[in-house]
Amino acid sequence: MTKVIERYTLLIIGMLALFGVSVQFIISINRAIAEDNSVSQVVINMLGYFTILTNTFAATVLTILGLLPNSKIGKVFATPEVFGCVVSSMLWVGIGFHLLLSDYWSPDGMEAVSNYLNHYIVPSSLLIIWLIFPPETQIPKRTPLLWEIYPVIYGAYIIIRGEVIDKYPYPFFDINVIGYPKALWNGLVILIVILGIGYFVRLVVNLSSRLQR
Repeated sequence: MTKVIERYTLLIIGMLALFGVSVQFIISINRAIAEDNSVSQVVINMLGYFTILTNTFAATVLTILGLLPNSKIGKVFATPEVFGCVVSSMLWVGIGFHLLLSDYWSPDGMEAVSNYLNHYIVPSSLLIIWLIFPPETQIPKRTPLLWEIYPVIYGAYIIIRGEVIDKYPYPFFDINVIGYPKALWNGLVILIVILGIGYFVRLVVNLSSRLQR
């Protein structure tokens, strides 16, 4: 029964993440059409945001875990290496947005719903669900380092992408404005923060696991 509850809870959170991303895409595309702007450019821009990519990543992992937990890919996604990466990266989505970007963007209507889902509700729900249903074994000390692989890949992606399209998704990564040294320094600081988040997640989830034995 507990496993069934966990599966359906993960599926619901995954659907919320997917809904939030879908709503943002629909609103952005409709706005582009209304303003006679390029829809393809809007899609390209959207695919540069860590929030969009990470919520899509989370939705994929959670949906597979909810529907196909016993499949090969489901078992891979259930490992602390993958699921923990989703949790720590999503927590940075919420924390990073709140600290760095929330003062510059105040959406309303359905866009506000999408914003709260993708930046606050889904990230916090993921941590809560992992505390309620922690892994049976303790998360090793090195595992949070593995969770850094995804944000490192993202950082490389937006640098290469920026060189190609001459556009960057965030002001603290805009090489055209702040230059390579500052952008790389900002990236390093963010990676350190995400690593700190990862070790916090490991600490509280391991504690929860011990308390439930």
